[in-house]
Amino acid sequence: MSLKTLHQVIIFAGFIISLIFAGWCFTSPDAAGSTGYFIAGIVAILVAIAFVGYEFHFLKKTRRLIIH
Repeated sequence: MSLKTLHQVIIFAGFIISLIFAGWCFTSPDAAGSTGYFIAGIVAILVAIAFVGYEFHFLKKTRRLIIH
């Protein structure tokens, strides 16, 4: 596995983990009426969006590199 592919896998894993955490924050039984869980869920969604943006930036920057 190349370094570029490994980087993409790690970014994707971070994206998935942040969405799972956001889902947990919004559906947790402890979250009923808690603004902390709501804010954490919103931040996790923003982090997931940032991962997508970073992935596009990374792919654009490494498009011409030949890394095996």
